[in-house]
Amino acid sequence: MALAIHQEESGSVRVLALTGRLDTETAADLELTLQDLLAAGERHFLIELDRIGYVSSAGLRVLLGLAKQLDGGKGSLRLSGLSPAVRQVFDVAGFGKLFAIFPNRDAALGDAPKPQAEALLAKKAASLLGASAPASVSPQARELARTAALLLGIKPAAPAGRVAPSLRTPAVPQSAFERQRSALQDAKPEGFMARLRRLFGGRR
Repeated sequence: MALAIHQEESGSVRVLALTGRLDTETAADLELTLQDLLAAGERHFLIELDRIGYVSSAGLRVLLGLAKQLDGGKGSLRLSGLSPAVRQVFDVAGFGKLFAIFPNRDAALGDAPKPQAEALLAKKAASLLGASAPASVSPQARELARTAALLLGIKPAAPAGRVAPSLRTPAVPQSAFERQRSALQDAKPEGFMARLRRLFGGRR
């Protein structure tokens, strides 16, 4: 039986809802999906198993491998919706205490890491440009994200009680920054996205 993997985002968490069996034949599909997401910069995962009827040792190995890659504060992995039969497999294998297991999605996301505004903005801009978002956001990346947001008509919200930060940054001299911004604003529509892609390192 094939394994269906439905993906969606909830804040900074990538949610994977699995349907079918997680066994020797299908574990590789999940492993490839997870490796692609890690390469794209995803670091927080929730894997929903409420529609999984069976988990083999191969499936456990994939989940354990992901947990090891995220260990040490590099990210987080949560599991939810385990049926009694699947939970028994985890407990018998001694894996029940190795994972953060929750009864449902709401409980799992209750204390999930909250994304920083700059990180979300950079990720959104990168998504629009067809580029992968960085795992961490540097000051220069934040500045480029703000510039792209302004040019794309997106206005980032400033935290309560604080004034939105200036577009100036020590990493980019004002004169060079202003020339760059002016060039982007004056660019023709067909060349505009190509210029932004070069700024973010996306595909041309």
